[in-house]
Amino acid sequence: MTDKLLVMLTGDEANIAELVRDNPAAISAYLTEQFAENDLLKAKNALSRVMKAQNVQILARDAGLRRDALYRTFGGRIDPQLSRILRLFSAVNVRACVVPVSGTDSPDGAAARLSEAFACENPADAIRGLSSVVKAQNVTALAHKLEMLRTNVYKTFGGKVDPQLSRVLNLFTALQVRFVIEGMQPKARAPRPKLGRPRKISHASRE
Repeated sequence: MTDKLLVMLTGDEANIAELVRDNPAAISAYLTEQFAENDLLKAKNALSRVMKAQNVQILARDAGLRRDALYRTFGGRIDPQLSRILRLFSAVNVRACVVPVSGTDSPDGAAARLSEAFACENPADAIRGLSSVVKAQNVTALAHKLEMLRTNVYKTFGGKVDPQLSRVLNLFTALQVRFVIEGMQPKARAPRPKLGRPRKISHASRE
């Protein structure tokens, strides 16, 4: 993140919205900053700002979600599921990577293995990859850190349940890792629908 971009991203919400609109580099820098502390509220608010800054009709189409589901998921009130977050990232041309928290080492190379999991195009593959990383840990010790029952750790991160962001961030805190969001080259998309009313057809052209 450049110093200039960092200064711009610390402005008010209106300036952030203008900066991150259709701008993968700015989106990745902003989300990385807001996810740095594994703070759920900051992360949800950042996702909401990024979502609202885009053309939501096009964003919903590219994320494979209904427009009302997009607003409901990223409106800032609910705890979004991981698969929908990954769909949002793909739709705005960014991807999730995982790195150790500064000054720490993630256990058993968890950061690199999590980055590999999140690099999967299909969210279901990413969830299964996340599960394999969790199962490679001492699950009893991990459950203690997460303040969860061991059985609930297996249930939440068993690869079949789509975990919510709060659970993922708590896991990251326990593993001493965090998200870093990287910009990608825009994907080939279907053309945007034309705005405005359809052009009227004259009587002469109908004949």
